[in-house]
Amino acid sequence: MIVSAAQALGGVRIVLESEEAMLLAEFAGQVVTVLEQDAHTDPALDRLFPDAYVDDDAASDDFRRYTREDLAQSKRDAAAAVRDATSTEEDRGIVDIELDQAASWGWLTFLTDLRLILAERTGILADEPDDDPVTEPITERDGYMRAAYEWVGFVQGSMLEVLDPTNER
Repeated sequence: MIVSAAQALGGVRIVLESEEAMLLAEFAGQVVTVLEQDAHTDPALDRLFPDAYVDDDAASDDFRRYTREDLAQSKRDAAAAVRDATSTEEDRGIVDIELDQAASWGWLTFLTDLRLILAERTGILADEPDDDPVTEPITERDGYMRAAYEWVGFVQGSMLEVLDPTNER
């Protein structure tokens, strides 16, 4: 995976191995599936839509009622854009994607949502220090998902470095 500036578009150019592109397409489909569930059926939804008013359940319910569907739709749109850009049915070697700034921010929305879902699935807490030793055995599935979590974070960080207006090139 290579992330660089898309000079003509003012956004990001991402070069992925076919396997990386297929992985992102698969994850994008899974994010859409999670977003299409009813509220409170999946704990990952609580991470995607946290309480706006932690000490006021009624205010949080009102906020959720008026905003959740629009937020969910923008998250579904972001995931669908990533899925469409990365979908490949054959081994093309590499997948070269150029995004303008708006599309880049959509990808960042998707990557954030994906990391929140992967964190929920593997028990990574929001305030967990990175150097805390793991006290529970990690299953093969959790190990794979944690590796995916780290890789997605690397992609996200690389994109942010390119988009940072204070970053001199």
